[in-house]
Amino acid sequence: MTNLVEARAEALGEHPAAANLGLLIRHWRARRAVRAMLDWDDRLLADIGVERGEVRWAASLPLRVNATLALEDRALRRARGRR
Repeated sequence: MTNLVEARAEALGEHPAAANLGLLIRHWRARRAVRAMLDWDDRLLADIGVERGEVRWAASLPLRVNATLALEDRALRRARGRR
């Protein structure tokens, strides 16, 4: 992942550290949005296809992982019968 970010930054003429910082900020925002879902009731979570445990799991992921994408992937796998 880091090499991809660095290659994209170089192609765009950006400094790789700035690209990494931007990625971390996006991931932090995603995790903050996922954490806000912990305040929702279980019926609302069920309506969007996620379980509270999955939200807790996603909210605890490291910043190098986009929590919203990870949560979506895990919920889709569960819905398809795979964990």
